[in-house]
Amino acid sequence: MRISMDKTQIYNSVRNCISEELKDFERLFEDVLHTRVPLADSVIRYSLERNGKQLRPIMTLLAAKMLGEVNQVTTYGAVALELLHNATLMHDDVIDQSPARRGCDTINKIWDNRVAVLMGDFFLSKCLYCSNATGSLQISLVLSDMVKMLVEGELEQISNVRSHLLSEDAYFSVIRGKTASLFAACMKIGALSVDASEADKERLAKVGELMGVVFQIRDDIFDYYPSTKEVGKPTGHDIMEGKITLPLLYALQHAPADETTRMRAIIEQAQELTESQVAQLVDFAKSIGGIEYAQAKMKNLSYEAKRLLSTFPESEAREALICLIGYFSDRNY
Repeated sequence: MRISMDKTQIYNSVRNCISEELKDFERLFEDVLHTRVPLADSVIRYSLERNGKQLRPIMTLLAAKMLGEVNQVTTYGAVALELLHNATLMHDDVIDQSPARRGCDTINKIWDNRVAVLMGDFFLSKCLYCSNATGSLQISLVLSDMVKMLVEGELEQISNVRSHLLSEDAYFSVIRGKTASLFAACMKIGALSVDASEADKERLAKVGELMGVVFQIRDDIFDYYPSTKEVGKPTGHDIMEGKITLPLLYALQHAPADETTRMRAIIEQAQELTESQVAQLVDFAKSIGGIEYAQAKMKNLSYEAKRLLSTFPESEAREALICLIGYFSDRNY
């Protein structure tokens, strides 16, 4: 896994490190979702066909392999996490009324909101089954705590949007709940599945949290540029929904006072932002250096995550996780 590799090569090399373990994961994932209800089966097949890069189970499997030997507990834990992730995406698409995700039609668009919500619940029920199948109360507790943090993160974001809370601390609080908690759980469950020490479990959970924050900042930066098929959302989509992310927050804190006042007025006074207003805010964030600031923040957080990983014994799995951190910060979608 050389630095000169492009992003696709890095991703493929990371997967190759756990190729056999991923096959076991994929088999169990499909088996667990088996149903005799034709409608549910159609939705599941559609979901499997457009399955993403499986970054979260990859993290779980790599964490376990770095500290021990991937086993059935690891695999059930990884499947539980991926089921939960998919369930939250289905519910999010209903909440956000999203017609597309990563360039593909959402379940709520193809079928309807009722089907999307119920299928999200179905995936959650299967997550509970897999959590129980691990036979680990600790893993079940990590999963339940993570769900609480995900919901609290979503509610905190809604509250921030309604109150026009423009704070970097509030921004990081939301993404630690909405995104980083899931990444931290992936690493911790991987460690739990191989009976790692308490110190190793907590250190890996911290690595996962940092990776999650890096992942989300990169995702937020996409909002300031023209959409691609893979990203699947128009420029300024988050801003249009009232979600003020790191590049714009930085600009609001560092621009000349009169310009900041004018931009805050647009955010706070408009009931619904127009395309013209969104474009103004995007250009403002770029002109003040918001993108560069967010990229620098990603770099620092990535460095800290890699530093923590380097405290573990050298191994192929450790190097794969280090490469995955770089992939998160450099990805195009």
